[in-house]
Amino acid sequence: MSTTTETLADINHLLAAHTALVSHARASQKSHRDTLRSLPSPPDEILQLPLLRTPSPSPPPSPTSPKKDDRDPQLRTDLPPEKRVRMARYAHYVPEEETFRNDYSQRYVDGGEWPQNWVLGAELDKRFEEFPKQQRLLHLKKAAVEASSLPPHYLPLTRLRKMAPSKFDVILMDPPYHSPSFSWEALSEFPVTQLAGNPSFIFMWVGSGAGDGLERGREVLTRWGYRRCEDVVWVKTNKKCNKGPGTDPPTSSLFTRTKQHCLMGIRGTVRRSTDNWFVHCNIDTDVIIWEGDRLVRVSSEPTRRPS
Repeated sequence: MSTTTETLADINHLLAAHTALVSHARASQKSHRDTLRSLPSPPDEILQLPLLRTPSPSPPPSPTSPKKDDRDPQLRTDLPPEKRVRMARYAHYVPEEETFRNDYSQRYVDGGEWPQNWVLGAELDKRFEEFPKQQRLLHLKKAAVEASSLPPHYLPLTRLRKMAPSKFDVILMDPPYHSPSFSWEALSEFPVTQLAGNPSFIFMWVGSGAGDGLERGREVLTRWGYRRCEDVVWVKTNKKCNKGPGTDPPTSSLFTRTKQHCLMGIRGTVRRSTDNWFVHCNIDTDVIIWEGDRLVRVSSEPTRRPS
């Protein structure tokens, strides 16, 4: 085994080697910068070269020439009925290729439209339209929820501690993490443990993922006795609130953030095979595609989350 003196000597040797490496990198960068500054500017002969001619635009169609509308599904008698239905519903559907043509990135650059605006089947009345059994399960789930569930209740924070010994099966939280006075430590002190039943679920919105909301949210759920079992993602659309290219609110990241995360926690034991009185598993998805409310709370944050 090496002695303390030998260990310190090795550490000093590594530090010296690291210092030499950093000094060499800085000197190399300075040399490259000096070389770039010494390069001559482009010669005048290159700057005076003629530019490439822009091709002339195509002539407009003659108003007297007949125009065949290939997009009219009534004229496409060669297509089966299901393809004619898709043509009538989706303007960018190409029946010959069985695909939807769209350059979503270019549409965002030119018009400010978010790509998720074009996700098929995102509306509630169109979900799983090609899977009748799945649609039937959704309808049965909706009917069961409407028949047995209670409407949500909203209480001020000051009355939470007075609710005991009442217990709740489901708790939905939307912390004001954009507020300067908000702190995760203060949130963890909420009496959620006294209000949550066993078993029970909690849904907590934690932001777009730009900060530490996902990590701190998991810590808070653990402190309350919940196990994180799902991450529901709300992908926001801008079909109604799009104001054109370059009008999205500025963010601290390279990409425009158009999603929100909701952590789902479970407390107690819930079995999928036997506890169908409490849960309906594998029926719905964990992705929500929704426009949100028109009113604005903070920047582009809707006033109401999906619930």
